[in-house]
Amino acid sequence: MRYGIKTFFFLFTLTFLSGCASLTSSITRKPKPYTVAFYNTESLYDTVNDPKVDDEGFTPTGLMKWDESRYKTKIKNVATVIAGIGGKDGPAILGLSEVENRRVLDDLVNSPELRKRRYSIIHYDSPDPEGMDVALLYNPRVFKPTAQKSLPVRFPERNFASRDILQVKGNLLGEPVTIYVNHWPEDKGSTSLGDSRRRAAAAELRRQIDAQRKADKNVRIMVLGDFAEEPRSTVMEQVLRATGRPDPAFQDELYNTFYIWYVQGRGSVHTRNDNKMLDQVLLSKSFLGGEGLQFVRGSATIHAPEFAKFTFGKYKDTPRRTFSGSLYLGGYSDHFPVYIKLQQIK
Repeated sequence: MRYGIKTFFFLFTLTFLSGCASLTSSITRKPKPYTVAFYNTESLYDTVNDPKVDDEGFTPTGLMKWDESRYKTKIKNVATVIAGIGGKDGPAILGLSEVENRRVLDDLVNSPELRKRRYSIIHYDSPDPEGMDVALLYNPRVFKPTAQKSLPVRFPERNFASRDILQVKGNLLGEPVTIYVNHWPEDKGSTSLGDSRRRAAAAELRRQIDAQRKADKNVRIMVLGDFAEEPRSTVMEQVLRATGRPDPAFQDELYNTFYIWYVQGRGSVHTRNDNKMLDQVLLSKSFLGGEGLQFVRGSATIHAPEFAKFTFGKYKDTPRRTFSGSLYLGGYSDHFPVYIKLQQIK
């Protein structure tokens, strides 16, 4: 009889502990994070001369000797970098810049490195004279677009054009969000001209954001891009009102998730012997507290795999680019991608 009682208590204890373990597991199970990224691909041209844009250099007989072999290497290199962003699943949402057209995007998502991800594409041809556009790739199982448009920027100079801002609205994991993909004008011969052009882009973007916040102060907004500005610049902090302050009390500000990287002297691009934090992800404060889609604190990362870096010499650990001037290096891009993680809090 006593053996029966011992057996009963043994089985009861085992069942109780198993139940506790299951309960603990369900309580401590963390929600799955999803990656949102941006990547300046450095002159991702096809090999065909488009008479509407200045792409003659990127043809087989052009200055860059941009033939099919170099083009295929570029597609493979960019795809290999993208495949590793944020972990084995790659980015759920990826903003791109310096892509020429839909063809290069199709070739990219259909490459062996990315084909299984089944990315969908949103792209518009922009008025940039060099034919460089922005685009959005997304996992259709995670993000469902509901509206999209290309927003022109009114620049102060006559006869100047650059990339439009891509606006995409949709449901990310069932929650409404708006994504803006940017590539603001660089300094080309004149710092003052570059600054005024970026002010115009920042002002247009801010107008769009203010209009959305007027309709819904809790709207979730993500801004991805190469801003050709660092986080502490006047254009970023005062015109766009993007800061490193996560305090949700300042609701009208955007939170710059890469501000700390900038303060630490890190960068997504290396120019003039210095790191520059030009590629950034900005979030509305609705991602910083409460329930629903939330920014994973500390997740902002510069994706800098060893294979995409120079491994020795003066430029050690900087992005291994495709070209230095017109000298072909066969690398990946002159920028590293940047990414953050989001997760649903219930």
